[in-house]
Amino acid sequence: MNIIVTFCSCLLLLAVQLSYYSVSPSLSPSRPIVSIPLYHKRMLNNTHMNNSRGNQHPNTEAITDIYPINDAYAMFLWIGTPVQIVFVMVDIGSPISWSQCDPCNSCYPMQRPPFNTRASSTFKELGCYSDTCLIPMMRDVFGNCTGWTCRYNVKYGTRGQSHSLGEMVIDTLTFEHSNTEVKNFIFGCGDSYEGPFKTQFSGVLGLGRGPLSVQSQLNAKAFSFCPVSQGSQKPSPLEFYETPPEMNQHGDDSSIMVALTENSAYPFYYFLQFVGISINGFMLDIQSRVWGYGLNYDGGVIVDIGTVLTYLPSDAYSVFRSEILKTDHNLTKRPGYEGLEFCYEDDSSNVFPTIELFFANGNIAGENFVSYNLNNNQLLFKVEDTVCLSFAEGKSSALTVIGSNQLQGTLLTYDLVNEILGLKFNNC
Repeated sequence: MNIIVTFCSCLLLLAVQLSYYSVSPSLSPSRPIVSIPLYHKRMLNNTHMNNSRGNQHPNTEAITDIYPINDAYAMFLWIGTPVQIVFVMVDIGSPISWSQCDPCNSCYPMQRPPFNTRASSTFKELGCYSDTCLIPMMRDVFGNCTGWTCRYNVKYGTRGQSHSLGEMVIDTLTFEHSNTEVKNFIFGCGDSYEGPFKTQFSGVLGLGRGPLSVQSQLNAKAFSFCPVSQGSQKPSPLEFYETPPEMNQHGDDSSIMVALTENSAYPFYYFLQFVGISINGFMLDIQSRVWGYGLNYDGGVIVDIGTVLTYLPSDAYSVFRSEILKTDHNLTKRPGYEGLEFCYEDDSSNVFPTIELFFANGNIAGENFVSYNLNNNQLLFKVEDTVCLSFAEGKSSALTVIGSNQLQGTLLTYDLVNEILGLKFNNC
């Protein structure tokens, strides 16, 4: 995948540290600051990338037989001087980026060496009383700093099942396939953990809300990516924009615009203004509080490309389940798998229910609501000779999480200025 870089912006990016630094508005609305290949985990094996300096790049046609349950998307980052290559999982809700660093006696096992801080001449630790460590919005991440270094504790999962702990540092960040450098890039150096982490990844690329996300440090006003289908052998670009790209304003069927909102209980998440779910044209009778309206601060709807399935809270799933049971009599049922209840024989003659997701329209023109009609690739999760509806019950959380299976093949553009998520269909 070619990397599109605008050279005048590259020079300015050398000085980028935090989101309040200015960037010249010289780019056209549809041209990205930087474009980075986004890899699906199946592409990991047999690449020619190693953790040393060089001009080698991953073989985009490499495929590994990793089972896609709870799968993820990832990218390579070049950090330090000289550069070291780390492979990080993309997370739309993480407030910071981080990589496990050496020396580390309590890191989770990895397939790649950790980032060697002693080998980088541009590496610096951030102190407990640095401006970064005193950012009010990050108080829950940094806690009450008591030592010399600025420590972080970032939680993942809707109930904080996994934690990465370490210290905040700065170093030079270089984007793959480009000469774009971000000096004094702020990220975390993980030195311990709790809960499960995937050994394929050195850490996380943070695209959540907040001043220390990648887009904030680039001063980007929008970013976009396209979750490629799970059988794809080619990456899709992750792009950051200085000016939000133009989205469809004409109300055709190729794309929709969804209004975003915030939730103080989850300050780093992008919440979607969700309306409901229909099955075969029938809107399910689910109370709006389940989708995060009213005083239900524990509820709401988010996108998570680190999760394959779509999880509905119990109140919503019980209604969904009852309706599916009325519609699947003509399908040959198979045993459920890993939380997937509605599984069937994989037969080309099957006629599955039509399921649509409805959102508040983020476009100033048009109807109040817009719909996202799931095609069979998005609706179904395949396990050998069995296909399952890609919905599961989120028993431990009040959040609704839309997973990557239902977003594959759809270009997602987060407009951070207008608080809109654009979804362009069949555009990877």
